[in-house]
Parts: sequence; structure tokens; C-alpha cells
Amino acid sequence: MEISIRKLTDEKLMQRACEMTMHGETSNMTLEKIYKCEHSPIRTQMFWVEMLGIPSFVSVHFVRHKIGVEHFVSTNREDRGGNGEANRWTPVNHGMLINAQALINMARKRLCYKAHNEVRKIMEEIFKSMCLLDLALAERMVPECVYRNGCHELRPCGYYESLKKISTEQ
Repeated sequence: MEISIRKLTDEKLMQRACEMTMHGETSNMTLEKIYKCEHSPIRTQMFWVEMLGIPSFVSVHFVRHKIGVEHFVSTNREDRGGNGEANRWTPVNHGMLINAQALINMARKRLCYKAHNEVRKIMEEIFKSMCLLDLALAERMVPECVYRNGCHELRPCGYYESLKKISTEQ
């Protein structure tokens, strides 16, 4: 398995998008601020994410996210090179053209400890790669319970409660 991310746009595009809404004023908005407030210019920040050799079922979990992202997944069809023996663990290549808001939303679900372990591992790798590429965005890529200040799953895993306990002990 190999994960790589390439940033396609820059801060200047986000600032120009902000300026379009400000009647000719110059924007001094930073990526850190726009990621924190999640206003619409956040969507100007585009990334190309490649996940090579991931299990087919993991790819299916990522494909469920469809707002702000386009997916490109290798096929297992026999008439396109597949061998007819594919199963849920068959490796596929999965590319995503995705904006910053969609990455934040995806991380909320896929970094959750209720997500499948294999899916969470790959999302953690995406997060680690993003830390090296765009730390301000990576800091916003958190599990749902952290984002919403509490777990709202029907059967919580206990992660958020452990965070609260650690913070009160300090």
C-alpha cells in the first residue's frame, strides 16, 4: 500500500475567492483561518490523493464520500484485465481529486474508532501525509467526536471519554 498527496492550488487562489466577495478589498485571509472557519473559499484548496494497492472494500468506504470529491478506482472487470477472482481484499488503486472541506468531512467519519480498522489505518496515512504537506489543514482533520465535542454514535467506542479524562488529569 502506498499513499501520496499532491496539492494543486495555493493560498493566493483562496484569497482571490475571498476578494470576490468583498467589493474590491484585498484579502489577508490565511489558510489556517479559512480552514478553522470553514467558509466557502476553503473549497479552492484542491488535492490529488493516490492510494495504491488498498483492499477493494476499503476503496468502497471512501467512494461513499461524494461531495467535493471525484473518485478514480481501478476496475476488476474481466473484460478490462481482471481475472475473475477478485474479492474484498483484492488490491485496487484509488485516486481522489478532493477539496479541503471534503477532506475534513471524510476524516470526521474515517478517523472515528467505529470505522473499520483497515479504513481508519489508511485515513491515518492520509492524515500523516497531509501533516507534511499542509499542517493547517491536517490539524482540522479529526474524528467526529473531537469535531463535535462528544460522540454521537449509538454505541460509542470510548475514545472521546478517554480524551476528556486525560485533559482533566493535566
